[in-house]
Amino acid sequence: MQTNKRMNEPPHLEMKIDIRVLEHLGLKMYTSLPAVIAEYVANCWDAGATLVDITIPEEPIDEEYAITIDDNGQGMTVEEVNRKFLVVGRRRREEEGTDVVLVNGKPRKVIGRKGIGKLAGFGVAGRVEVRTRKNGEFVEFRMDYDKMQKRLSEEDKGKIKTTYLPEVLDWGVTEEPNGTTVRLSRLKRKRPVDISYVRRNLARHFSVLGEDFIVRVNGEPLTPAERELKRECEFVWEVNEVIDQELGLRVYGWIGTMKKTVPPEIERGIVIMARGKLVQTPTTFDVGGRGITGQHALAYLVGEIHADFLDEEEDLIATGRRSVIWEKEPAATLRRWVNEKIREICRCWAEKRRERKMKAIRELPIYKERIETLPRREKKIIDGFLAKMAEREDIEEEAIIKLADFLASSVEYDTFLDLMRAIDEAGVTKPEILIEFFKEWEILDAIEMIRIVEGRLKAINKFQELVRIKAKEVPTLHKFLVDNPWILDPTWDYLDDEVDYRNMLLEKFPEAEDVPEENRRIDFLCLGYGNVLNVIELKRPGSTIGRKELRQLEDYVDFISPLLGTDPQRSYQTVVGYIIGGRISRDVGRRMIERLRRDGIYVRTYEDLRRVIRNRNQVFKSIRNFSVIFVAYYLHGFYKPGDSLF
Repeated sequence: MQTNKRMNEPPHLEMKIDIRVLEHLGLKMYTSLPAVIAEYVANCWDAGATLVDITIPEEPIDEEYAITIDDNGQGMTVEEVNRKFLVVGRRRREEEGTDVVLVNGKPRKVIGRKGIGKLAGFGVAGRVEVRTRKNGEFVEFRMDYDKMQKRLSEEDKGKIKTTYLPEVLDWGVTEEPNGTTVRLSRLKRKRPVDISYVRRNLARHFSVLGEDFIVRVNGEPLTPAERELKRECEFVWEVNEVIDQELGLRVYGWIGTMKKTVPPEIERGIVIMARGKLVQTPTTFDVGGRGITGQHALAYLVGEIHADFLDEEEDLIATGRRSVIWEKEPAATLRRWVNEKIREICRCWAEKRRERKMKAIRELPIYKERIETLPRREKKIIDGFLAKMAEREDIEEEAIIKLADFLASSVEYDTFLDLMRAIDEAGVTKPEILIEFFKEWEILDAIEMIRIVEGRLKAINKFQELVRIKAKEVPTLHKFLVDNPWILDPTWDYLDDEVDYRNMLLEKFPEAEDVPEENRRIDFLCLGYGNVLNVIELKRPGSTIGRKELRQLEDYVDFISPLLGTDPQRSYQTVVGYIIGGRISRDVGRRMIERLRRDGIYVRTYEDLRRVIRNRNQVFKSIRNFSVIFVAYYLHGFYKPGDSLF
């Protein structure tokens, strides 16, 4: 049985910190709960722990709610708490002259470097309590953010640092084994914690999970399988090479493309790891744009590259330990290598997809029945045409199969076979020339238009139904609008769903409990298009948008803008805000809406969207009907190039 015995005098604990540094390192840098927990887990690793227990209550969040991280590491004495833990910015590796700790006789490279992870808790909680045990003694103390701020106001404003005395809760001797427990309370959120989301993120943060380092969430160990996205990939490229022979820079890991586009909860892109911990959140390294063969592969791309040299002699990891300082060498060398590797994979992906599409086409019963039995010349031409279509990244396998089915069905028409023979006799053997010939006839465009329009008509019908039933579930409208961004703006054909920014907004701006049900928020969307990040607040279809809601939208944009950073090469250059609701209040005049529009703040009602959709609906139906008639007329020999269509 473990017993604690308090000694006579309470220990003296003291921290010196600039409150502005605290705000930067805690409140602003760590706003995601998984990232905060990951920092404390990293501390457990550095303390020589082999077991970490994370407890996240499943009940609603209230004043008593708390998250704990407990480890069986070395623990700390009172003297070590003052000399190590309460020193912000302590450079452990330089001070101790080593970056290795021995755990059960085995060397372990430490992860921490700048001594600021201990402040991460203040990004999500108002209180951080620590209980640490070592060599039969223990101390338990509390750090309170509000009291830190109050202490600053009491001291001389001219001082650079504030002296803060953590509240000692308990101390003395104990029979408990060595270790440390961190308790985060007074959380700055009202929404229940999605434990499965936390597990996925934690698993992707660490590659050191295993028998020597077990991390449990509510008693269930995280497993390497939970971070193994490679199993879900269609194509995988293994990586193990030296990217700079002179400096001996070695990287290893893998890059893959999933069978379908990467879902928002996973995040597309490649993570960079150093010493077994994530140091760069998923990114595609700004690869994209014209001239990139296979650029559609970016929507399917995931991967994990280990580059331990980023955390060796010189610290190349930004203060938040979640992004790399890419401007400095050798990080710049790694960036150039990854950039070229992604381009190479995009090209390879396009070829692999073409091969897979053609294999699926040749296994179709209708292909075997009609195309495979054609005379050699006609079969060669149709095969070449299908192969060229399969190379197009914007045409999915299902669409190619439909096209093959269409062509196979068309060979029964004499007009179509005459066209095939005429092409062959004219010596047109290159598939790309054949495609240009077909473009003149506008057949392929008509077929593709039918497919696109039918898909958009279905999307329009679904959207109208969602609004009619006043959809309240967050995933419903969120996923629909991410999949169909053209409903919000006709120019948006593909958007990046920026989940991290969305989560930051949800944590920073929780909705007040007294907001009427019909006026409540459905969700935030943060959608990237080009170099613009679009912040969209979805309100209920029965909601009213007033001045208060518009001021809040401005606050959202002002909050996100500084988070983009100042790097000229950053992914997004500006932030634009949208709010979508049921109606606009009378206290919002036209002049106010125009002023906000000039500032990149836009107001939309669901009726506005429906009105635009109704107009597009009629256009789409007209295009579809015309395309169907045009294709049918051509196949029956009623239309020839140059004939008037009107």
